[in-house]
Amino acid sequence: MVRVRTVLNILTCLISLVGVAPLFVYLDALPRIAFPCALAAAFIMEKKGIRPLRGLAPTVVSIALFLFYAVRISRENILDPTINILVILLAVRLLGEQIPRNYLQAFALSLFALSASSLYSFSPVFLAYLLVLLLCIAASLVLLTFFSVDSRLALSRTGMKRLVAVAVSMPVAALPLILVFFIVMPRPQFPLWDFLAPPEEKTTGLSDTIVPGSTSRVRGVKKTVLRVQSPELAGEDLYWRGIVLNTPRGNAWVRTRVAEGAYTPVDRERMVSQTVFPEPDAGPYLVVLDAPVKIRGIRTTHFPDQVFTRRSHGGRIRYDTVSSLEGTIQVGNDDIDRPFYLALPPRISSRVKALGGTIAAQVKTDRDRLARLEEFYRGGRFRYATSDLPRSGDAVDEFLFENRAGHCELFATSFVTVLRVAGVPSRLVGGYYGGDYNEMAGYYLVTEDMAHVWVEVYLAGIGWVRRDPSAFSVNYARARDEGDDDLIARIRKYSDSFSYYWNLVVINYDLDKQLRIFRSANTAIRTIAVPAGKRWLLAVLFSAVLTVALFRVLSKRWGRRIEERLLRRFLRRIAKRWPRFYSSSSIGLLELAQQIDNPYVREFAEIYCGCVYRDRRPSTAEIARLRELVSILERSG
Repeated sequence: MVRVRTVLNILTCLISLVGVAPLFVYLDALPRIAFPCALAAAFIMEKKGIRPLRGLAPTVVSIALFLFYAVRISRENILDPTINILVILLAVRLLGEQIPRNYLQAFALSLFALSASSLYSFSPVFLAYLLVLLLCIAASLVLLTFFSVDSRLALSRTGMKRLVAVAVSMPVAALPLILVFFIVMPRPQFPLWDFLAPPEEKTTGLSDTIVPGSTSRVRGVKKTVLRVQSPELAGEDLYWRGIVLNTPRGNAWVRTRVAEGAYTPVDRERMVSQTVFPEPDAGPYLVVLDAPVKIRGIRTTHFPDQVFTRRSHGGRIRYDTVSSLEGTIQVGNDDIDRPFYLALPPRISSRVKALGGTIAAQVKTDRDRLARLEEFYRGGRFRYATSDLPRSGDAVDEFLFENRAGHCELFATSFVTVLRVAGVPSRLVGGYYGGDYNEMAGYYLVTEDMAHVWVEVYLAGIGWVRRDPSAFSVNYARARDEGDDDLIARIRKYSDSFSYYWNLVVINYDLDKQLRIFRSANTAIRTIAVPAGKRWLLAVLFSAVLTVALFRVLSKRWGRRIEERLLRRFLRRIAKRWPRFYSSSSIGLLELAQQIDNPYVREFAEIYCGCVYRDRRPSTAEIARLRELVSILERSG
């Protein structure tokens, strides 16, 4: 035999653990220690039969800890104190008296805690936690019904398994209805609980300032930046444009807004359409495949140098893009500010000036000067490296003439500096290069370690031309292609596909998509064409279906009415003939038959309870016999 109390306590501990687990890393030290201790203590108390805490002690502790965290709640910090309060109260409740009210409070606190975790990360893992929590709560509520009647109740193992199976089947059976509600329920334009969410931190590799030589080591983090639904492209086309840095300021390169001519795509044949799904912490700059033509689906600010920023902040977004794979941005009438794009950093070494001056003296056109500098990089045996980078006061000089090993920032900043010394307008472009293509779902995964900087050079009559000086290093292809083995890569693709579809179907399901689904369904229904000669057949089929459905509903109601009428006739006869036994309609039918001790009454009660009270429709023969028994009783004085 299995005690209901034991199973209920185990489920309560499991519910509490599932509710708090996603929040654990965000908790303060006190609840992070108190909750596991309370969970272990509750388990030991159940196993050893130790009496739980009773009286005022749990209440006083709960109030004191509640006030301790409540005073820390402010307009800027609502969520963190709230989750600590929830977990502390849940820990105290686990140690409290085992009564139905306390069990229900533990279930509610666990559900609130899990809901709060969605404000930190609303990932597919949240759905798994939620399903486990709902299944456990459903089973616990059924057991709690028995526990509230008899706290010492014990069931056989077979009975307990059946009881839990029935309880678990209830939320599973409700899943189709939940899906229907998800599709048809109105969606708010903005998340209702955004004001509770913690402030976002920018963690991507895209930076609005570049300082060459600021670090001796660059560590790549394989954190997702964005996913791009796209056809598969060639590797050399995977430049994701984010920001343009055009101004030297001290030892750094920063962004300054400028007025330039209108952009026109150079090659209208090599166009590609994509849908971009950035992560919520991706910052204000919208990353687009280079060179972008237009963005749809989000309110943006579009700058002449093909940089796009979002006008609203917070939450997940998606946007559709069209890009030209030519990698060239044409400017109408060569309308650029040449002195602006020739401005130099305040400190340039004599060797860098000599290199730029030599190139300017040897050839006259910007195109030839660019080609001459590319020859210098190709023949310089430069190496792409992420450690032991130049850290001197003039990192560009050390990189070009001594160390000759550096990251993309050193390649790009040195390239731009020499070009500007040689009189060629140029600028830096920050973004990402590369992407892991997921063939299963048809999208590119771009991660933080793919952050990259390249150069755009202005050539009269052509426009801004993309050049990636990092590609001139002797080991660039090998350095950028280092990755996981096939097995790990496949596992990651499967895992990320699940996250992608979760964001696509659940997170990005908004009012606009809901309206499109309804319009499509309405259009599909209205465009169903039925030949004029066959319309009578459609009417007949519809009428037949309607008639069958109506007949089934009426037959069920009529069948129930027959049984109910017979029972009412039977009870009226009992009340008239044996009034002292039938003083109230609340008495059970079998109990009534036992008291009266009449064979006809006993047979009626056995037939009726054997079918109706066991959720089985009486057969035709049983209905006939019930009617006959009632008639016999009515005729027998």
